[in-house]
Amino acid sequence: MKTLFKSVAIAASLASAATIFAQSSLYVCKKDGTFVEYAISDVDSVTFTKPEMQGNQQPVVQEKTFFLKGDNVDVDGPCAYNWDENNGPSGKGVLAYPKELSNDPNVLHPVVIFCPGGGETPNSQPTIPKRLASMGFVVYSEPSSWDGGDAKKAFDWLENKNNDPNSRLYHKLNMERVAICGHSQGGMEAQGCAKIDKRVACLMLLNSGSFDEHSGSVGLTIPTGIITGHTDMAYDNAVGDFNYPSVTAPMWLGIKGNEGHGYGPWGGSNCCVAWIRWHLCGETQWEKEFLQNGGKFCNANGWETKWRNW
Repeated sequence: MKTLFKSVAIAASLASAATIFAQSSLYVCKKDGTFVEYAISDVDSVTFTKPEMQGNQQPVVQEKTFFLKGDNVDVDGPCAYNWDENNGPSGKGVLAYPKELSNDPNVLHPVVIFCPGGGETPNSQPTIPKRLASMGFVVYSEPSSWDGGDAKKAFDWLENKNNDPNSRLYHKLNMERVAICGHSQGGMEAQGCAKIDKRVACLMLLNSGSFDEHSGSVGLTIPTGIITGHTDMAYDNAVGDFNYPSVTAPMWLGIKGNEGHGYGPWGGSNCCVAWIRWHLCGETQWEKEFLQNGGKFCNANGWETKWRNW
């Protein structure tokens, strides 16, 4: 009789599995009564036996990597990309992303938000978003405010897209670590977002910095880059944020000769892209270009460079 019950239970389990795979998601109930959702596209097999263990007795898990193409930050990468307007939580943003998205659940697209300067739009400052998208990034940009909470809403919107089975971006994005950068007023929005959103792994301020006591960088813990120029109207703001005594975040300051307020999102785009590829995507080959004298962005090629807390 016990054998009969066992056979029936197994048959029921297999029938249930067949039903599950006809759906789009697999829901596994944990011992505490909560459920974990898995996309069927991410499940290669279902087993009722204990998975293979590594030497440390942890399940074998394939490491997730970033989808990246090209290695020359001075020019656009090899990916054709979409530039979808009237998008995002505001309905005024642009979503830039590769036309061909990764089909490997362990190779995810890196995510960046670009905040244009005050009065600017994604279409008037497109260089950085387009270059990143052409290298495999998914980038969102909308007219900036002073409020970091607006950028956080944009990250939340992208996370919802990543979790929506009806979205083209479903399970394509790495939302655990993201980057943000901004020009002028947009830099202040980006800086504010980096302080309140734990997903943000690195920050780049382009011709930007806080006013008054220049304490805007206090509270940051992530790698923060700042680009300015000697004729930049935000020069004092940028240098003030870098020099503020109680700043503890790893910070890099690049002063590009006699460049003015518009340099960052245009001529400085290569520097911004390299910074993000280093600190978000873990491409350590960029470290020497920022922190070793004679590197591409380190006291060479017109750059006057300083760094602290490394």
